[in-house]
Amino acid sequence: MKKEFALGALGLLCGTGSAMAQSNVTIYGVLDTYMAYTNATGKGSVVSMDGGGYQANRIGFRGTEDLGGGLRANFQLENGFLSDTGGLADSTRLFNRQSWIGLAGGFGEVRAGRQNSPGFLMTARLDAFAGATFASFLSNVTAYTPRYDNMIGYISPSMNGLKLQAYVGLGEQVAPRNGQNSYMFGAEYDSGPLSLSLNSSWQNSANDNQSIKSTFAGGAYDYGMGKVYLGYYRGNNLGAAAATNVAGVYYSAYSISANYRVTAQGTLGAGYGWAKDSSGADRNARQFSLIGTYDLSKRTMLYSTYAHLSNKNGATFSLSGAGPITKNVPTAGGTVNGVQVGIRHLF
Repeated sequence: MKKEFALGALGLLCGTGSAMAQSNVTIYGVLDTYMAYTNATGKGSVVSMDGGGYQANRIGFRGTEDLGGGLRANFQLENGFLSDTGGLADSTRLFNRQSWIGLAGGFGEVRAGRQNSPGFLMTARLDAFAGATFASFLSNVTAYTPRYDNMIGYISPSMNGLKLQAYVGLGEQVAPRNGQNSYMFGAEYDSGPLSLSLNSSWQNSANDNQSIKSTFAGGAYDYGMGKVYLGYYRGNNLGAAAATNVAGVYYSAYSISANYRVTAQGTLGAGYGWAKDSSGADRNARQFSLIGTYDLSKRTMLYSTYAHLSNKNGATFSLSGAGPITKNVPTAGGTVNGVQVGIRHLF
């Protein structure tokens, strides 16, 4: 249960009726643990318990203060942890997921600090697998940065269903000045049953000569008993580091998926995805996926997935959770099958 600590408006002792601005802080979190079975070419099978299948585990604090005149001060601190061991997701940071402060009003919101990237926030809008779990092809084959340090960000108010985001992450180098800087843009549009999304990000290398580039696009349509999703990704981060990239060489991933509400609590979903390598090596991949979810309550959900991922010509894509956790990577060009059964609780 969310714990809210409110500092109510306090009347001045002189009885004038004026009050201090009201503020509140909310503690929230996600607990997600699952059992997994994977079998990969050349590696055999693995049975494991892992944390963060549908959503990564976290505990966070978010707060707001009404400054008057429609202006608010906001902040968010968020720590990631491993529910299966109790360990930290990142032992070098206290708040590895988010740590920012900002001001919001009718103009939108401005934030400063460590923040989620638009790409990370958008993937859940592009497939039936919440942009995570073994079943999410987009999660398994894309290599993008989910959050950046030293970010200055702007999020617009909704303009007839359209919201825009723009961010700059400072590399904080003396020379070259723009080395390791990152730049991000995102746009989301919601109108009735239709939602559309687009974002792009790029991060300079330390010498400011190359950039890691990633773009997501797609949308969803609610047909009444479920949703149909289309997702697309294009990135040049074949080596997941700017120094290993080749100028003009990209790979693209495509995903189509849908779910169906069997009951008010339960859904079933399926999807298919494929990745195309433009380097000439044709290190491609394809995946077929299934997912089932069942809501025990508004906060507690059971989920299960099945995924079959097939690599080609030396590709080594594998299955991961929201963590992500990849424990059984096939030999080059091999296949991997995986099953998850998990429980997620929100508090």
